[in-house]
Amino acid sequence: MTRGLLAVAFLMYGTSAFAQAGGGAAPAGLVMQIVDAEQAWASAFQGCKPEALDGLTTDDFSFTDYNGMTYSRAWFMKQAKACSRNVVRIEPMQVSINDNDSSAIVLSRYHQFLGDKPEPVHHLTHVLVKQDGTWRVALHHSTVMRANAGPPTGMAFTQLDAGPSTKTSPRFEPRVARTVNEASRNPAVDPVLMEKQAVSAAHSYVNVFQNCRTKDLDKLMGRDYLITGFNGMTYTRQWMMEGSDECYHDVQRIENLQLRLYGNTAILLGRYHQFVYQRPTDFRHITVVLFREAGTWRVAQHHSTTLNEKVGSTEGKLFYSEGGNSTLITLPFPNHVEPRTPPPPPPARK
Repeated sequence: MTRGLLAVAFLMYGTSAFAQAGGGAAPAGLVMQIVDAEQAWASAFQGCKPEALDGLTTDDFSFTDYNGMTYSRAWFMKQAKACSRNVVRIEPMQVSINDNDSSAIVLSRYHQFLGDKPEPVHHLTHVLVKQDGTWRVALHHSTVMRANAGPPTGMAFTQLDAGPSTKTSPRFEPRVARTVNEASRNPAVDPVLMEKQAVSAAHSYVNVFQNCRTKDLDKLMGRDYLITGFNGMTYTRQWMMEGSDECYHDVQRIENLQLRLYGNTAILLGRYHQFVYQRPTDFRHITVVLFREAGTWRVAQHHSTTLNEKVGSTEGKLFYSEGGNSTLITLPFPNHVEPRTPPPPPPARK
């Protein structure tokens, strides 16, 4: 198959430090390593090169698509081998670096062409971790950007705009956020305890938002926190704080699906329920990325996508999920097996 235009939009940076959203200045070389890894991932996906993607993704890489379904690494490699995308193009909007420069979140506009047909532009969250000196993508989560859906204020980026994917775009420069975390400030902890602490932090985060405890919410969110909603738009930390003050969420709860730890970075995947003004919202997949800072887990990125099992691939799913409305409690799956009729007891011995 003749491949389409290789169009992965990244800027050519100089050697000076990048403009920061906060924290210590990030050396240009460090940012370029991460950007280059993103470029290589997109190029290999577009170029039908699963062998290259094997070295650019972690062993537990997951792919959450526009339908809210999460797919396996093996499914993703199969998609690459099948040349399913004719153009894959990433425009980074923010690069957030943490965990002593060994993990990063990249938020981007994501363009894809299937044959000659442009897909709607997506918001893309990638989490990358540095393993054996190589930056690898651990998580992919994308949501279609939708105009006239969701809150119209509080958006984090000027580039947030719906429409079809394109092969080129006007040049813009992403923001860079970096939190300098010396290893001494994150003392070693038993891994099982770290898992419990990370899950507890994620659940506390949604709980205090539900209960309008804005001061506590402030402590549970990282300095560079951002939230991407069902509409593919990304909102600021300040917008989230103001939403807590407005106290309009009656229920916020997460059903855990998977937790992954990479040093002092945690990824929690789950099913996400919300009630707003006593009405259930659509049922969603949620990705919560947390960084451990000075021994405390804080939420760095919140990204949710409406679940719709009726579109997209039916193969390769990591979890069983289906769409619908949020619920107050999770009902157990019914037992469809006929109850076993026990045999009669043996006759009593004489």
